[in-house]
Amino acid sequence: MELSVKNSNIEKNKILVQRGTLENGLENVSKYLNLKPEKSVFLHSTVVNDDVMGRRLFYKPSFAHSQILSILPRRTSWPKGVCLYVNKELREYLSEVGLAPKDNYIYIDKYPSKDSYPYFSVSGYFKEYLRDLKETDLKYLKNTSIVSSFISKDDEYTANFLNGNLIMNLEDQVKFNSKYYLRKLSQKYDFSVPLGVPFKGLYSLESAFYDLYNILLESNCKPNTSKIWCKFQSQTSGMGSFSFQGFSKESFKNTKEHIREFCRKINIPEEDMKNEVPLVLEIDVSSMPYEKQIANIGVEAVISCQGITLVGCVSQKSKNGKYIGSIIDKDTKAFSWSAEEVALPFLKAIQEDGYRGFITIDVLLTRTKDGSVKGYNIDPNARFTAGTPLLSLIQYSQKMSGLDLFGFSYSNAIKDSKNLFERVKYYCGDDLYLGEKSNFKGIVPIILNDVNFFENKKRYLRTVVISESILSAESIYSDFKKRILDDLNS
Repeated sequence: MELSVKNSNIEKNKILVQRGTLENGLENVSKYLNLKPEKSVFLHSTVVNDDVMGRRLFYKPSFAHSQILSILPRRTSWPKGVCLYVNKELREYLSEVGLAPKDNYIYIDKYPSKDSYPYFSVSGYFKEYLRDLKETDLKYLKNTSIVSSFISKDDEYTANFLNGNLIMNLEDQVKFNSKYYLRKLSQKYDFSVPLGVPFKGLYSLESAFYDLYNILLESNCKPNTSKIWCKFQSQTSGMGSFSFQGFSKESFKNTKEHIREFCRKINIPEEDMKNEVPLVLEIDVSSMPYEKQIANIGVEAVISCQGITLVGCVSQKSKNGKYIGSIIDKDTKAFSWSAEEVALPFLKAIQEDGYRGFITIDVLLTRTKDGSVKGYNIDPNARFTAGTPLLSLIQYSQKMSGLDLFGFSYSNAIKDSKNLFERVKYYCGDDLYLGEKSNFKGIVPIILNDVNFFENKKRYLRTVVISESILSAESIYSDFKKRILDDLNS
């Protein structure tokens, strides 16, 4: 497919837009950020220990930190990623097949804690880890750039401790994950978002309903039958999103109750609930006149002082607004051009506004009555996302095999076992990814939570499936899933 964006210098604001790849994981990212790989350390988790409202989570994903193993450098030993406890057999497997060489990450052998500091924060554990190191062991980390998905106070401490630096300030980063800020920014810059209204707190809900109702009327939409979303500014995997059909007293009452309930779940005080919590009301694009949604694509990019590097696209699979998985199929590759064109004005806006780091912007594409494609920026994730490992693993496998590859990533609940990874290998069977031995195709176990149970004494497993066609990948996954279900039912 013809690449949608050539290396170009945008004369208006001098932002360089170029194309890149994640085939060598964090090494690529560090270079696009204009950092020296040998002087860069990356941390990933969505849990931080500060109390910023925009970072409150409905649940704490305890093994998000191990996602970094899937995006480590494979052909170089720098930069390093930081990882907490991961199943030993899984780590050995990922190293043996060349996806996560053990020398390429700093391993902190600590179980993430549900109940006490540092909870699930890689940054918190890394700070403690460094304080316990001898001065001689600290030498190679001195003057390092700390690149954290969610910059925290712990990262500030670590950067100072190592005489290093952060790629941006903590206070500046928070807003770039916000759907509320996305809308505010769209009023200043020219990029596309669905018809909607940003507002703060329950006291503004009624006026937000009134404003959006009138906006829809003016846009020839049907407010009494349109599907509307109420979204919190930032949450994990769609938690906190609520939808209703048409404006009514009942929909207003239900939306109000949803906001109250979710605020309580993420410990937002009553006063902030009324006046401060940032929210968005917006139309579902399928309710736009003469438009039909055809794709939900995450455009992944690296934003530096010099410009923007587009590294690829991943389609999102969701149900009732909640994320369930990622896929790269023929539609993803066909619609990437359109998704990037929609995303670029937004990416330029945040580059000008000071964002630095990795980002995925979710773009919804629609087909209009005349057959043309339209798009809307809906959800900024200023960090690595669940789709990033899929993108990086497919790009790496394509590079190594010379094949055009496709794949997807889903999660499963699996039966607990004394030797859990052996169980996983059994589920994968002959389709287990073995690097060159399997021609860089097959099932890659990327996350295995053997610390916390996942509903009814089951364990959580996430895999990436890579093959030469989606049909082939689906066939592989079907056999894999059947073995899991047979085991659960035995």
